[in-house]
Amino acid sequence: MNGLFNFFRAKARRGTAEVTALHRPVTRVLAIVACALGMCAAIPANAACVFSAGSFKTGSVDMGSITVPPNVPVGTVLATKQVSSSSILGQESFTCGNNLVTTVSFAMSGSATSNIYPTNIPGIGIRIYAWSSQTYYTSPTTPTLTPNSWTFSYSQASGAYGMGYQQFRFDLVATGPVSNSGTDMLSYNVAPWISVAANDGSGQMAIANLALTATVTTPTCSVVNSRIPVFLPTILVDNFNTGSTGTSGFSLDLNCTAGVKVGVTLTDATNPSNTSTTLSLSPDSTATGVGLQILKESTPIAYGADSPAADNLNQWSAGTSVGGAMSIPLTAQYVRTTGALNAGTVKGLATFTMSYQ
Repeated sequence: MNGLFNFFRAKARRGTAEVTALHRPVTRVLAIVACALGMCAAIPANAACVFSAGSFKTGSVDMGSITVPPNVPVGTVLATKQVSSSSILGQESFTCGNNLVTTVSFAMSGSATSNIYPTNIPGIGIRIYAWSSQTYYTSPTTPTLTPNSWTFSYSQASGAYGMGYQQFRFDLVATGPVSNSGTDMLSYNVAPWISVAANDGSGQMAIANLALTATVTTPTCSVVNSRIPVFLPTILVDNFNTGSTGTSGFSLDLNCTAGVKVGVTLTDATNPSNTSTTLSLSPDSTATGVGLQILKESTPIAYGADSPAADNLNQWSAGTSVGGAMSIPLTAQYVRTTGALNAGTVKGLATFTMSYQ
């Protein structure tokens, strides 16, 4: 068509009168010939991208409150949420013109490791999937990791790409040791998150931003009293004989977040390698032939190393916190040991270490 147009322009330059006579008829003939050859539909509409329905928005996604266990394995999904586009962006559709190949893009922010992007809280990353709930142009119909993009085009002048079928899934994933000491408010933002552009460069437009939030808590307990004195009654040697006697109750008092599984290890401070159920006497004790035991209910507790590890030797379960104050009742008692039984003072020192799961 450009060749024909240039030919008539060259002919027209032979005389002004001829230009006047030929200009209008030639224009009409060219239009008729072009349409007859089927070329009208192939002329793209070079319009800017515009919304057909809706407008630019920020999609707000609240993942809620997340409790992160200590020592959570890398790759663990801490929280997941699936939403439709209409639930966070409303009803949106847009066009960049008919007969144009157009690309819809879904972006991420930050630098990914194995398709997981960092959030503002160390140890927690995010991955996002996007797909269409029904077959729609070239949109995938199964969850597809972003960043990603797909194309569409339509021939009708009134066509538009709608987001009604669009689905998203957000996964918060453990990427390492979680530290929320700086803040417990997780956030992840992408701007722009969704955009559209005509492949011929004639138009482009941001469709939406993303603002994702969550509240992160780590299971923890605080000890109400870090030093707990326990006083046993005075007993006569003649009444001691063998076995155990003379008891006194006490408790380990904590404040814990709800759902925390509390493990406890008692350690013999005088002999840290002690793994028996008898607490060693401290060097300033003067009695002999006697030791101490700490019982949970009626069972003597064995001692172990001072460690919060979940599999620590002789660690025992104190139960699961309902949130707030938590009291662990225990009992101390004398116990007869080997050797001569002589009167005197009896002192022992034990420490306790908490493990939160």
